[in-house]
Amino acid sequence: MTSVTFLGTGNYLAPGRYWNSFVIDRKILVEPSPSCLANLRKSGISAETIETVVISHFHADHTFGWPFLLLELASHGSGRTLSVVGPPGVENFLETMMQVGAVSEVHERAHERLDIRYTEVDCTWQKAGDLRFRAVEVVHVSYLQCFGYLFDCGERILGYSGDTQPCPGLDEIAAESHALVLECNSRHQKPTHMGIDAVRELRGRYPDVRLILTHVGDDVDESGIPLLRVADDFETFSDL
Repeated sequence: MTSVTFLGTGNYLAPGRYWNSFVIDRKILVEPSPSCLANLRKSGISAETIETVVISHFHADHTFGWPFLLLELASHGSGRTLSVVGPPGVENFLETMMQVGAVSEVHERAHERLDIRYTEVDCTWQKAGDLRFRAVEVVHVSYLQCFGYLFDCGERILGYSGDTQPCPGLDEIAAESHALVLECNSRHQKPTHMGIDAVRELRGRYPDVRLILTHVGDDVDESGIPLLRVADDFETFSDL
């Protein structure tokens, strides 16, 4: 069985929750959020076990934990391989982040200690280390390429929406998933996220997919939606 441990389940404003991030089978970190390193420690997951980092898009709440995470990963280096998966341009984006943060030396030291292998998604089935995955482009904001994912977990497929509004890409992910980690931002001024009504509609189209909500606002009411849970920070789902 596949396990998912949530390091955070909040949206951009983190209303009483940490920023959205989770770990699959204690070795695949999805979204290096600003709080991911501290919450790895709180969850009892050593950075030494992280083999792959997956990024859905380049917004700050999904990426700004990278400098701190990279330093910790490098401290467990000694030549081990770290796979980084993300949208086109992911390597340059993360390097630029280190420059802007005035920690370019951390970037250089990490590349001396780690064999970092970057994989830009191309929406086919790909491999990064032991992880087999497929990215699916979703609609979030007009100025960024944003992706959800299908993760091959052996006999089951775990889906992840990334940040999205209702779109064909999200339906494609849901149609192939046994369980789906799904964002639900609730109230939002612009239609760039899923709301609970959109979640209900998705449930109607895919009644057998187990839904786990993350990236939530403070007013998400999931009552009456079957096979659905709102994840809590530090919660582990071990039967996906």
